[in-house]
Amino acid sequence: MKPRLDNVAGIFTPLRCLQFTLAMLVLYFAGLILSPFPHYLPPDFDHGFLANKERFFYSSGYFVGFYAHILSSPIALACGTLQLSRTLRSRWPYIHRALGKIYIALVLCFAAPGGAIMATRALGGWPSILCFGLISVLAWTFTWIAWQRAKSMRYAEHGRWMCRSYVMMCSAIMLRLAHYMIQPLNLDPTIAYQLAAWLSWVPAITLLELVFWMLRNSRGQLAENSTGGGRRA
Repeated sequence: MKPRLDNVAGIFTPLRCLQFTLAMLVLYFAGLILSPFPHYLPPDFDHGFLANKERFFYSSGYFVGFYAHILSSPIALACGTLQLSRTLRSRWPYIHRALGKIYIALVLCFAAPGGAIMATRALGGWPSILCFGLISVLAWTFTWIAWQRAKSMRYAEHGRWMCRSYVMMCSAIMLRLAHYMIQPLNLDPTIAYQLAAWLSWVPAITLLELVFWMLRNSRGQLAENSTGGGRRA
């Protein structure tokens, strides 16, 4: 009986529980993003996100970026979320590689370029255009670098760059969450949207870089202590 309990304890570690919770939150908000799809195919210009976009939707080529982005991003998010599983990476590396290739192809060819096109017509003027343009450029760049690191078999660096890419892809989810959080402030709708746009990725990528910095420092400290210990011995 005790070995079984030990196995259960090994499965439900705090880190795995946190990863599972985050994955469920991502999938939940991804579902909310998918819920208006009946209004996108065909486009309903009297409802939600596409309201008041009929004037330029086709003539400007906006529809190309829009459909490229909304059709690829949920699949890329699902693939990225599954990649958080250490069990998947260790036990089924071939699935990890397959999902990674799908994620990279979707982000580089569809999600990020589509997002860049959509950014040109973002609500809120140049602050929003700049914000969403940066999200698209950074998502593309981080994913490209991650791909190159994997091809060079520099897997630790590959993992860090993929984490950066995933954070940028999660900005669509964080945008909704940030919007809900700042609603009690009763800000002007345009200003609220601009603020939510920047909050959708700047705090998250800053926190991620802080975690990477702390990990580098802790490893450097451990290496220094180990070297010092060896010299004293």
